[in-house]
Amino acid sequence: MPYSSSEFKTIYLRCFPPCMRMAMSLLHSEDEARDTVQESFLKLWETDMDVTNPDAFLIRSVRNACINRINSVQIREKIRRQLPLAPESEETDIEGRDEEVREAVARLLTGRERQVVDKIYSEGLSYKDAAESLDVSVATINKNIVAALKKLRTHFKRKS
Repeated sequence: MPYSSSEFKTIYLRCFPPCMRMAMSLLHSEDEARDTVQESFLKLWETDMDVTNPDAFLIRSVRNACINRINSVQIREKIRRQLPLAPESEETDIEGRDEEVREAVARLLTGRERQVVDKIYSEGLSYKDAAESLDVSVATINKNIVAALKKLRTHFKRKS
């Protein structure tokens, strides 16, 4: 670790407020913003690299993490719109649709595809973070997501 505790505390006290302001302006959620900023500080603390400008590192890290979170939410929403499970009606309950999706995921997808779908859509990880978590490449994550979504789209199109 390139920083002592006192150096890191100084960086934290100096950089936390502007990082939080930026994260709040992008995410519009204090909890999401705080989590994102804390993750960025953790990256700085755990890095083995010599970061010459920790302020710039943190700002860029927070910005990128916010963009990844926004993209993750947008992708999940897009998929929900692309996989109509039943005609929208007042009788359609969300829990029933969620259960139908869970059953399809469990029945149709391979083990790796289920892992990847879980990391991306349930845990909300970026492709990069999911790849690191599963110790595979980002290309493998993408390949598995594409295959999983194709299977699910085909399944739900047949049902409608």
